[in-house]
Amino acid sequence: MSAAFCVRPVTAEDLAGLLGLYAELGEGSPGPEPVSLAQAQRLLREVQAQEGRALLVATVDGSLAGTADLCVVPGFTHGGRPWAVVEHVVVSERFRRRGVGRALMQAVVERCRSAGCYKVQLASRQHRLGAHEFYRALGFETSALAFRLYLD
Repeated sequence: MSAAFCVRPVTAEDLAGLLGLYAELGEGSPGPEPVSLAQAQRLLREVQAQEGRALLVATVDGSLAGTADLCVVPGFTHGGRPWAVVEHVVVSERFRRRGVGRALMQAVVERCRSAGCYKVQLASRQHRLGAHEFYRALGFETSALAFRLYLD
């Protein structure tokens, strides 16, 4: 029997599970601990109000399995077409290698196409070699060297 996947925008009912996914994303990295549930409830309203922003979740048979945060940004190049950035992509360890990440990223790319984006980009930490292979299998190419300046 195959699992039923669903990719959809996050809801308030998803927040506890979403924070659990972010905790998995941050394992082994300094500082990215998730916010409290009360903070998440406030932040969700802000995220939902942002034009071009989509915080997506993937479910498997009703269980929260993954997430991706998509921002579509208006552009002044490429004929005024927007571009997109994806952040905080995570699939729970217990759901990996079951097609959840693929379904999630296909939904992201489809939203970008529908918005008329000329590109979608993401960054992945250097040590996440399995994630790099996953993104390459989806058609993403290594095309730039990313730089970050953490402000705290």
